Amino acid sequence: MVDEARSEHKITAIQVRKIYEILRLRATDVSDSQEYRKYRLDVKRRINIPFLKEKRNFEKLSKFLKKDEFAAVMNSKSAENQQEFLQKSYKELEFEYRKVIERLSTHIPFP
Repeated sequence: MVDEARSEHKITAIQVRKIYEILRLRATDVSDSQEYRKYRLDVKRRINIPFLKEKRNFEKLSKFLKKDEFAAVMNSKSAENQQEFLQKSYKELEFEYRKVIERLSTHIPFP
């Protein structure tokens, strides 16, 4: 399905993913905590990808730095900062997605 959308509409994989997230938010029952939680975790997983890449880079970097240098670098990157960033980014995305859904609903009736 992703490949069909990409080739037919000439959009990137990231754009396909965002469209999927928007439509999934529209279909998600926010009052159902389990369903909404699954949606949030799925979106946050995508937002977290750069952090995972950065973590792998730090692991490679640790082989070349002294312990005190590496500790200084790691102190600047805390898990709390990452969690705050993920939460803030998710809230901003959800706000933007809801605006898109609102605009779409005026033009395209959803079931």
